[in-house]
Amino acid sequence: MKTPMNQRPASIAGTALLLASLQPLAAQSAELLPEMVVLGDRTNTADPPAAIASWNREDLAAAAPRTLDELLAREPSFSLYRRQSSVFGNPTSAGVSLRNTGATAASRTLVLLDGIPQNDPFGGWVYWARYDAAALESVRITPSSRAAAWGNQSPAGVVQMNSREPFTENHVLRLGGGSQGSLGGSTFHQLTNQEKTRSVSFSTFGFHTDGFYALDDSQRGPIDRKLETDLWGANLKGAWLAAPGLTLESALSWYTEDRGNGTPLAGNSTDALDLSLRLTSEDAGHSWQALAWHQRREFESVFSSVSEDRTSEIMALDQYDVPGRGTGAAFVMMWDDGASRSLTAGVDARFLTGETHENAGVFRNRVAGGDQSIAGLFAMGGQQINEATRIDGSARLDAWRFHDGRRLETSLADGSVLRDEHPQDRDGVEPSASIELTRRLAETVDARISAGSAYRLPTLNELYRPFRVRNDIVEANPGLDPERFVSLEAGLAWHPADSFTADLAVFHHWIHDAIANVPVTDPADITRIFGFIPPGGSGSQRRSVEEATVTGVEAQLHWKPRDDLSLGLTGLWTETEFRDSPSQPLLEGKPFPQAPELRLIAETAWNPTPPLHLFAACEYGSSQYDDALASRSIPDYTSVRLGSSWKHGNAIYQIRIENLLDEPIQTGLSSDGIRTYAAPRSLWLAAEWTF
Repeated sequence: MKTPMNQRPASIAGTALLLASLQPLAAQSAELLPEMVVLGDRTNTADPPAAIASWNREDLAAAAPRTLDELLAREPSFSLYRRQSSVFGNPTSAGVSLRNTGATAASRTLVLLDGIPQNDPFGGWVYWARYDAAALESVRITPSSRAAAWGNQSPAGVVQMNSREPFTENHVLRLGGGSQGSLGGSTFHQLTNQEKTRSVSFSTFGFHTDGFYALDDSQRGPIDRKLETDLWGANLKGAWLAAPGLTLESALSWYTEDRGNGTPLAGNSTDALDLSLRLTSEDAGHSWQALAWHQRREFESVFSSVSEDRTSEIMALDQYDVPGRGTGAAFVMMWDDGASRSLTAGVDARFLTGETHENAGVFRNRVAGGDQSIAGLFAMGGQQINEATRIDGSARLDAWRFHDGRRLETSLADGSVLRDEHPQDRDGVEPSASIELTRRLAETVDARISAGSAYRLPTLNELYRPFRVRNDIVEANPGLDPERFVSLEAGLAWHPADSFTADLAVFHHWIHDAIANVPVTDPADITRIFGFIPPGGSGSQRRSVEEATVTGVEAQLHWKPRDDLSLGLTGLWTETEFRDSPSQPLLEGKPFPQAPELRLIAETAWNPTPPLHLFAACEYGSSQYDDALASRSIPDYTSVRLGSSWKHGNAIYQIRIENLLDEPIQTGLSSDGIRTYAAPRSLWLAAEWTF
């Protein structure tokens, strides 16, 4: 593990204040540049895709989230695998489970920043803490009905983050602190020359928290520690208007984090470095973009086995070096007649490599990993048939290849080879397509219906990396097949007045070859796959379930009875089911792990005076299971959020309390009965200054 960064948080405020004192390079020019089109979003400019939820710059500033996932989680359709903020959760469980489509912690949702995939090259999870809200212009969640053009990792939808546009002066300072010894800060500066042909932006951020005990008093022992977290990052971007309508942008991003996972030995750390280059050309009715990027990840994680009385622990699995690399490129073209017709087409490719270097206790060393290559062609277009009717469609064809897979295990005692496997290289072709029809049924009612099919490749992590949580072991499987989603969705939007809106969506996903952590119960298989399982533990292997389904209803109601008062109710109901599982019949008829049937959020906001904003929200989540056989139940929960903000000039000050009633929100239940919990009642104070 890396050296803890306990000394770093103390310098956050000082560094931020120093950077905030920087002066602009030159005065701003009154000359206006054409609006930037982020082609990486693959949206039709004539009619942007209907979003599950979206946030603009003002929304991001007003929310003052510690990490971006905390803001997104205020939309019921969005969740990480567990009921835990990424501030305290293990990054391997930070994949998006949009509309409960995740049968495992791997993300079925693609996360993009300015068109560049952010899912980890090795495991597909997302480091949410590295995205500073002050540096973003907007965030949008696009549903599966409009996501087929992105291909792999997007069958449930896409989360699109867009950075601030270049060639504008921006200076932001954010500071925050609160319960659990939490302290954070960030600063963002963008400077441009007088002609607005060159700009440079720089941002830096840091966060520290002493954390909390994930176990309650009744189960804690002398060995248990709080979930401490330290993270730090910086971003540097440059933009050059090389010619009218032709912009070249480059970006460099660095991020590091250290996390304690509840005991002296258990913890994980990550270093990340990203580079990208983008060339954009814009002209009336036509634009194109060329994009290239490279990503490097260094991950370490230690799992321990704790004694029954929780007085001691031994190292069970030391993943001391898990490197991941991702390199990609894309070329996109867009045509738009500015009225009724639009077309986007392009090609992209991504090359991923990664492996785990680990010691399994004191017995064996393991090196396992491989490479993935994906390349695709895509096109999407829209046609306004008449004033009331529009049709949109997309199609994509990907070629993929798994190659250079390996798993070598040697004895730590004498170096002898215990296991030497080289899975056969595999390749294939995967199509994706979608079509959506939208129609205005009445002056205040819009309807839409869509159908589509998309896929997800198993990650390198699922193919090659085993892991352990306490005494529960999950084995990798190099023989996994791609998941295939077939989706239907219908929706109604009723807007009878500016003060009231109601939206309803009904959806159904058929998932073929759904990857799940399938329990292994046959004694012969246990011996062959695991050798042995610790007392009180369990053994599972990532396997493909022949068929699974997700059926759901999503609803939103927003009412503004007065100009200074707003009320909202959003909810998601889903029914998940493993339908057909030849390798483990006990799985059939069971719901997905960590997939509650119902999640509701009621919220209200009141502005008694123009600068003062008061808000409150109540969230309910129904019970769910922590395992695929639905034997370990996690109870339902209710959580209340209360707060206020004050806007004074260019500053926003906020105070809020999360989990006001100090509800015990359970996040996990291990096979030996250990219960883990999300954060208790927490106070957060935040301030943002814009210069």
